[in-house]
Amino acid sequence: MRRWERRGDALSLERAARESVVQSRERGLLRDITRAILARHALADVLDAVAHGASELLGATIGHISLLTEDGRSVRLAAATGPLRARAGEKMPREGSMPGWVIEHGEPLVVDDLTADPRVYTGVNRELGLERGVMVPLRQGDRIVGALGCDNAQGGRRFGSRDVELLERLGEQAALAIESARLLERAEKALKALAQQNLALEQAIRHKGAFLANMSHELRTPLNAIIGFSDLLSSGALGGLDVAQRDGVDTILRNSRHLLGLINDLLDLSKVDAGKLALHLTPADLRDLVAGILRDTSSLVGQRSQRVLTELSGDSLVVKADEVRVRQVLFNLVSNAVKFTPEGGEISIRALRTTAPLPLPADRAGDQAGLAPRDAVWVAVGDTGPGIKPEDMGLLFQEFSQVDVSPSRRHEGTGLGLVLCRRFVELHGGTIGADSVYGHGSTFWFLLPVDGPIRRTPLVAAEPAPILA
Repeated sequence: MRRWERRGDALSLERAARESVVQSRERGLLRDITRAILARHALADVLDAVAHGASELLGATIGHISLLTEDGRSVRLAAATGPLRARAGEKMPREGSMPGWVIEHGEPLVVDDLTADPRVYTGVNRELGLERGVMVPLRQGDRIVGALGCDNAQGGRRFGSRDVELLERLGEQAALAIESARLLERAEKALKALAQQNLALEQAIRHKGAFLANMSHELRTPLNAIIGFSDLLSSGALGGLDVAQRDGVDTILRNSRHLLGLINDLLDLSKVDAGKLALHLTPADLRDLVAGILRDTSSLVGQRSQRVLTELSGDSLVVKADEVRVRQVLFNLVSNAVKFTPEGGEISIRALRTTAPLPLPADRAGDQAGLAPRDAVWVAVGDTGPGIKPEDMGLLFQEFSQVDVSPSRRHEGTGLGLVLCRRFVELHGGTIGADSVYGHGSTFWFLLPVDGPIRRTPLVAAEPAPILA
């Protein structure tokens, strides 16, 4: 055998031996990292261990993991190492971000210049001095729930196919650990919620007993009579009225209708709690409902010199729903926006078609409801009012709770409007929430499934909604 052939064989053997050592080290490191991840139980600890594990496995400057938000419209940086750690918890849109691209396309992405590639946020990378990046989709079954990645500083090592393979293997184990931590977290929350619900149930039984003892048709019958005769007086059918008399009759009408509305809210809430409020499901076009609400509130908006901006998607906004109840939700949210927005302020109404994880009914009573991605319509009503303090956000959607409970409060109400909105939306299989920046306004939003609520039992015949006289 020639000398150069023997030298080539020796070099090949030496190279193979080095690769074997590297692969053995990688397997051992991956095994140790996986054990460390699976040893964690709290979701935050699992996510932190995954980010550190990714950085250690690839020898990268930064490791990070991003997860889709519950509504599926944005991505949240769940955990990170190094200088990116301070940004954990921040949200970013799916469009124009590296995690969003990976989630959208369902394939790995290797970037050699994080400061110039249009598929990534370049500003933060320049700020942190990052140049190289690699990211893979994070899968749970056939669903992509996030992305796992690493970054290197300027002048650092370029990432390649071997890095992608290692990250994908780590991602498989990470997805299992994350799902286990979420299940454990849900179980713990369910136990706490059950204890709180038992306490709330005892209180509700006492409140409801007092309510049912005092609330009856005897209360609504005379009130309807007062409204009817006041209407006759106001119309002039019983004779002419001077200015002072007409003002007095109008005050009676306004307050009587307000009181009847409160009574109807209480009756609706009682029916929902008792499981006696059925939905009459038909195709309901949110576009038409928004237009109707704008007509109904136009005079009040005009009196306050407010601007109303609408942004309705060109896609179909038709959902299978109880049109009367959905209108109640919209009217309540828009009325609140008008009420809390100062004169000359701005109100916005937006609606679009999307896909979002929505609750599924539990198989048995007491079971935790699951989530599944469904076609939905998202509606949001924003205002430029005073906003809500972070510590007061928990009062929203709670029975008889109001953010301002001081004797000098400027806005009247019983605290039932948002509660009914939540109940009606949840009866449709949807979800509702709010975002606010104190001093800059609030946005209340809800999601309704396009194909209507999923029921374990057939719906009973619908009972007509009360009509304000």
